[in-house]
Amino acid sequence: MKIILDKIEKAPIICVFRHQSPDPDALGSQFGLVNWIKENYPDKQVFAMGWHRGQSANLFGEYETVSDEVVRSSLAIILDTANKARIDDDRFALASDSIKIDHHPFTDQYAHYEYNDESAASTSELICRLIRTKSEETLSTQTATYLYMGILTDTLRFSTQSTNANTLNCAAFLVNSHLNLSKINDDLFGMETNEFLFSNYIRHHATIEDNGLVYIKLDRDTLKRLNITAGQAKEKVNELGLVRSFKIWALFIEQEEDGSVHYNGSIRSRGLTVNDIAKRYNGGGHRLAAAVKQLDNTLLESCINDLRLRIKGEL
Repeated sequence: MKIILDKIEKAPIICVFRHQSPDPDALGSQFGLVNWIKENYPDKQVFAMGWHRGQSANLFGEYETVSDEVVRSSLAIILDTANKARIDDDRFALASDSIKIDHHPFTDQYAHYEYNDESAASTSELICRLIRTKSEETLSTQTATYLYMGILTDTLRFSTQSTNANTLNCAAFLVNSHLNLSKINDDLFGMETNEFLFSNYIRHHATIEDNGLVYIKLDRDTLKRLNITAGQAKEKVNELGLVRSFKIWALFIEQEEDGSVHYNGSIRSRGLTVNDIAKRYNGGGHRLAAAVKQLDNTLLESCINDLRLRIKGEL
């Protein structure tokens, strides 16, 4: 952590990147770090980088237009991104120096200095630890709110197996910054009517197999009829995992990208490893929470069958 702080203190320009289709942990760690640097080093130029807004983007900060020349002169910090291909703005490679901070299983080495800690429940937790390495002083409410939102969502409200004493310690530290916890929970987890109806739809239409596998395939026409975006749909995958007997659950969404129609999917598990299977299908992630992408119908059925085999202990 000290090496990272030293690099931040020495760099006059800092560009902070994260992954495509950002979730609240990517956004929370990004804007939490950007906000903290701006507050503590007001003479530095600090920019949040990225093209995709992601879900809950309205709860986070704004992006600025940054020239290639500025990026070349900067320290690039890439957050919450295991593999190079998922970085949302490939200009990070132009930077004179770079740092990767992540909590996913190691995939690619793409930065000059990399800090990867799989024991952390979120990258926002790692940014909280980084800040506390410098000072235990209470943070601004805004910075703390960004980081808390990242931790809260990536741990599914402190319910995942990755949640540990360090996670709760960081959360307690952030709460001391006068956070409005009820508002944060409502902002992140409150639903609009269309989302409520969609949750009911996927529970009613999911395929439930006797072996403990549960999944649903959603085509574009269904999403349009239910007035749900692919991003909103993806966030509902854990609606399928609330039954104790379910061992693996998955949500697959038909999407059109770059002229190609395919399925992207989110996979979750209650104890069984799924990220190794995800890697076979253009994806990856955590041991119990992974994603797949760009699957045609044949690959989709193969992926589902591999999940069956994992439950049976045959894979």
